[in-house]
Amino acid sequence: MTKKLIVLSLCTVLLAGCANGATEEETAVLRNVEVAAVGIDSISNDFSYSGKAAASKEISVVPTIPGEVTSYNFEVGDTVRENQVLFTVDSSDLTDKLRSSEASYKASVLKLENTEKTYNNNVVLFEQGIISQTEMDTIKLSYESEKASIEALDISLEVLKKQISDCTVTSPMSGVIVTRNVERGGFISQSTPAYVIMDLYTIKVEVGVSEQAVNSIHVGDEVQVTMTAVSDTPLVGKVSTISPASDQSGTYSVKVELDNKDGLIKSGMLADVNFTKEKAEDAVVLPREAVLTKNGETYVFIVEGDVAKKTPVTTGIDTGETIEITSGLPVGTQVVTRGQTYISDGEQVEISAPATSSTAKENTTEGTTENTAKGE
Repeated sequence: MTKKLIVLSLCTVLLAGCANGATEEETAVLRNVEVAAVGIDSISNDFSYSGKAAASKEISVVPTIPGEVTSYNFEVGDTVRENQVLFTVDSSDLTDKLRSSEASYKASVLKLENTEKTYNNNVVLFEQGIISQTEMDTIKLSYESEKASIEALDISLEVLKKQISDCTVTSPMSGVIVTRNVERGGFISQSTPAYVIMDLYTIKVEVGVSEQAVNSIHVGDEVQVTMTAVSDTPLVGKVSTISPASDQSGTYSVKVELDNKDGLIKSGMLADVNFTKEKAEDAVVLPREAVLTKNGETYVFIVEGDVAKKTPVTTGIDTGETIEITSGLPVGTQVVTRGQTYISDGEQVEISAPATSSTAKENTTEGTTENTAKGE
């Protein structure tokens, strides 16, 4: 009787154990992952710096002859062409001096002609021994002095003519008037610019670039310039100069030029210049979080059937959001893009559709809680 009871008890325990095992297998849950097929795309590593728009050229027009302004021809905002007359300064005093000097010059010319005749006649007398060397030297000195006087008067006349010409001030370049400091009847001198002219047909944006990025920039490179005050889409600029030395802040000055024939860009507008450090076309590109690195090994998980397999890869350009895969993944491979952190090589997984909106938040929260519990 006792032996029968023992046998029945063992059977009961075994049956109970078998039942529990069946329940655990039936309730085992595969880990959900999201996958994406490997495709081809372009990728670039960009960096951006802020600056301000400025005229490519700016000139302050200062008169060489101070005096009363008799007229001016341009207002602020006007477009001026090179050599057009900006303003005039009273030249009446200089004109009077020129007339006086011209009269003196004519008298000196007559005197020189007379002195030259005397000199030439006395040369003959000297050669005949009629006059002494001392007398000849005196006559020659008088002649040379008259010639020097004529040369000095000639220079003085040229200076006066130049000063009178400078009383009519012309524009040294084509551009836009941004400042006017002259008034008709007012006095102008070299202490204050009469006009300030800017060449706004070409705009330059100067930015300070770090030492890590400056060597990837070259003169002539085309760059994108974002100016929200002008356009919703980036403008195209070209690198014109790169400073070979850093400034006090440790950055290197890079100037970018933009065409501004339509005049929409104004000096002082804010701009963001976007440089491309490196770029690849027709590259295998994955989301950055799909690629894992551990113990010096870089890898991804691919899915074959319903099994996740650890696959080593080599990488290239890394933007922080996406990353270039240079080898290890053929196009079309299913790569785990979500849930890859918690799976292991050879693990059976279940592929789920990408979660959206509030459902995604809920799933993310649940996954985090579950993983934390397993870690504990």
